[in-house]
Amino acid sequence: MTTTAPTPWLAANEALWDARVPLHADSDWYDLAGFRAGGLALDHIERAGVGDPAGRSLLHLQCHFGLGTLSWARLGAEAVGVDFSAAAVERARALAAETGLPARFEQAEVGALDLGRTFDVCFTSWGVLMWLPDLTAWARTIARHLRPGGVFFLAEGHPHLFIWDDEPGKDGYRPRNPYFRHGAPVVDEEAGTYVDTSATLGLPQYRWNHPLSEVVSALAGAGLRITGMDEHPVLPWQPLPWLVPADRPGFYRIPGDPFPLSFTVTATKD
Repeated sequence: MTTTAPTPWLAANEALWDARVPLHADSDWYDLAGFRAGGLALDHIERAGVGDPAGRSLLHLQCHFGLGTLSWARLGAEAVGVDFSAAAVERARALAAETGLPARFEQAEVGALDLGRTFDVCFTSWGVLMWLPDLTAWARTIARHLRPGGVFFLAEGHPHLFIWDDEPGKDGYRPRNPYFRHGAPVVDEEAGTYVDTSATLGLPQYRWNHPLSEVVSALAGAGLRITGMDEHPVLPWQPLPWLVPADRPGFYRIPGDPFPLSFTVTATKD
């Protein structure tokens, strides 16, 4: 397994996610009590996209502190989770030991990951792409870890969401960030955490938007064949105050569904 040399953005984002781990593990958002009682930290979009994982090897990229990876293991997958946060990986390993679920966890920056093996499934979801400056390296990691015939599945917030300011001005909500990126990240000096918007961590975050064309082109450029792509009017968190609860618990939508809030991509390695 290889890792990248630290960079300013990587070190800052890793420090942020290290600081978030204890807050997230103790939050109602992640519902560790429900997971310990036998629940699954996977939604209907993720389950449908991957299908039945029983008896399949599965690589979960950017797994945070492991609840999704452990959920795949609970469903019968031979699951490996990867995250760049040392605190997240430490917590994930502790949860695996506590629950007795046979998942393994590795610490690495996703663009430089090389586990020296391949998997039936590669999976990643929700709030993952904006932390990556380079989708070319990300897609090559996916291709490197899929066996011939293996399947990749991504569920992600729509890049259109990235442009909006989450605070209203006198004329309502306006675009704040560019849809098309120009190399430099958007830097938020106080990142906080989505599980408690009143909490302050005193840490910045660096993030990049990736238009749909960039996602598809990166995967195709790495030799993967796109077999499915969908856009969805729902999202499993509330990034903007003007979203309202959807019919399915835990999901949000915009009244009238004027534009997509999330998308999914399925690809295979021929």
